Amino acid sequence: MYYKFDTEDIQRAKAALILYAMYKSREKSSPLNGIDTWNRFSNFMRVATLRSKTTAEFIENFCRKSKIQSIRPNYLSTDDPVIIRETGELIMSDNVKDYHLDIIEDNSLLPILNTEQQYLIMLIRERIQREKLNGDIDNDEEN
Repeated sequence: MYYKFDTEDIQRAKAALILYAMYKSREKSSPLNGIDTWNRFSNFMRVATLRSKTTAEFIENFCRKSKIQSIRPNYLSTDDPVIIRETGELIMSDNVKDYHLDIIEDNSLLPILNTEQQYLIMLIRERIQREKLNGDIDNDEEN
């Protein structure tokens, strides 16, 4: 299990983490709310990957299409220590957020985001369900 997703593939876990953080950061007015949430999510992924050359561009395109103003760093949390790149220092503190910039810079995720949308969505939905069962989730979620 990587990044709290039920997968042994680190690349897919990275892609799922980005998507999960964007999904959880959505506003109430986002089109990612309602009956067709996951159909829209899949469609937005497809459109965003076609218009992107980098993972950062994918994130921008997806957020624009789904009306996500910003990604909230708490949804990128994996409960792992934060590693300071320059020094290699590990910091374990709730006051220091890990923005996972290494994942956003990983352009090898684009093919996965483009071709494995349904699998990534299932990873996200499974994590949301697990969080609901553990009582670790916001009440405004629709699975």
